[in-house]
Amino acid sequence: MGVLLARAAAGQQVIAPGDPALLKTISRLCLRTALGTVGIGKNTRAYCDCVAPIFARHMTLASRYRLAVQNRMDLRPEYDDPKATYEDAVKICPPGS
Repeated sequence: MGVLLARAAAGQQVIAPGDPALLKTISRLCLRTALGTVGIGKNTRAYCDCVAPIFARHMTLASRYRLAVQNRMDLRPEYDDPKATYEDAVKICPPGS
């Protein structure tokens, strides 16, 4: 399946934030969201690829699991600190660059 799993202390599977399958899914979700809201531009894919690791790093364990293992793209991911996620995304991947 290509999903990197680690064991948590309680024996629960945890998806690593750097998992390639997770990053690909987050990028796809970003593109899908852009298509449905602001539209796809020439920089959209690069932007989505840039923010995917940031979103993965800040995403809750449950959200990473739902995206990577259950392939649940119908739910809005949850973040440990939405404000920090936004600030990191804007600082590292400014929109329109």
